[in-house]
Amino acid sequence: MRFSIKKAAALTLLGAVFAVVLAACGGDDPTPTPSTAPMPTATAAPVVAGEPTPTAVPAPEVPDFDAEAYFSGKLMRMLVGYNPGGGTDAVGRYMAGHLPAFIPGKPRMIVQNLTPNLTQRNFVWNAAPDGLTLSTEATSGIVDQFEAAAQFDMSKVSAIGATSGGDSFWALWGAANLPYECADSAIGGTEKIQIADNAASWQDIGSTGFNAGMAARAMGLPFELLHVAGGIGSSTQKLMLQRGDVNSWSTSTVWSQLPLKNPGWTRDLVIKPFLDMSYTGTTMPSNTEGDFTCDKQEDYMGGMTEEITQFYRYSDLRTSFAKNLLAPPNMDPTILGALRSAMDDAMTDAEFVAGLEKASSINTRYTPGAEMGAAMVKMTNDLKDNRAEYDALREEIYNTYVK
Repeated sequence: MRFSIKKAAALTLLGAVFAVVLAACGGDDPTPTPSTAPMPTATAAPVVAGEPTPTAVPAPEVPDFDAEAYFSGKLMRMLVGYNPGGGTDAVGRYMAGHLPAFIPGKPRMIVQNLTPNLTQRNFVWNAAPDGLTLSTEATSGIVDQFEAAAQFDMSKVSAIGATSGGDSFWALWGAANLPYECADSAIGGTEKIQIADNAASWQDIGSTGFNAGMAARAMGLPFELLHVAGGIGSSTQKLMLQRGDVNSWSTSTVWSQLPLKNPGWTRDLVIKPFLDMSYTGTTMPSNTEGDFTCDKQEDYMGGMTEEITQFYRYSDLRTSFAKNLLAPPNMDPTILGALRSAMDDAMTDAEFVAGLEKASSINTRYTPGAEMGAAMVKMTNDLKDNRAEYDALREEIYNTYVK
């Protein structure tokens, strides 16, 4: 049989390949020698004819955030939801005057009072998240977000930091001549102790009225909650006391401020301690005129474990942070980071802190923004989990105590 040249060449090539394979496998030699051929390397994927050869495209470089250039020449606003003259207003005005020195670019900052506080919180919530609108708040706002007109969610706001917090008290107006000393003496009493707060409906009760109502409910105090539209700050509360509109006052951080703002009030018992309502594990501090002489509610509620636990579950939401700086949600992390760093630098500067305490007469207890933000998320979610119990308590307090 005749073979063509092409077939012969093919057989020759096939034989050569077979020989190479046989040699690589050792053939009949039971102890094959190791191959000295180099290890195979990965090869590029074949390029289809007619298509351009792909080239690597470098990722675009993201420029570093220039905080100094961003804030330089800008005008920032510090919103305060209370009238001028109170503790929150004092902190907000000090911040507006001195915090910009720690912000890169040293922007200007002005204070705007926008009342009631719920309106101010809604305004800041809806403001542009550009870092140019901040607020100084009296409390964490976690309870207040469940008021009927609230638009904000405190687990989503941008927390800059809290300058103080923890202390909260209830005091009686001396000129009212109530027949009580500390809260234990009022258990089962008949002459009502009044507090003013927003309470248009059970869904509108603010944190001040709610906490006092919780204490009155647990201890059996003769209590009355007077509705004042929109909620009120410390300056308005003091004016109502002096006019005789109410006979008691519940607030936070202001005890240390009274000797500066109202000299003699605590020394001469113009305003008398009634109940220490401070954060779990803390007590009311002394001021320069004397001690807060009444104990905490748990000291007057011996054996009432369930009621004490329930009280702190909600009262701690109000007392955890005070005089805190907040900003709108969804802020660029680089802008928020710059503001938090500025706050950290300010609150670790001895001269700044001394000036803040002198201007406001409020003791500082600083919580950095990241820590505060994480706590706000947890506390808000915890309250949402207990929403049914919380709403039932608000409704009961409203039906029992609102005048």
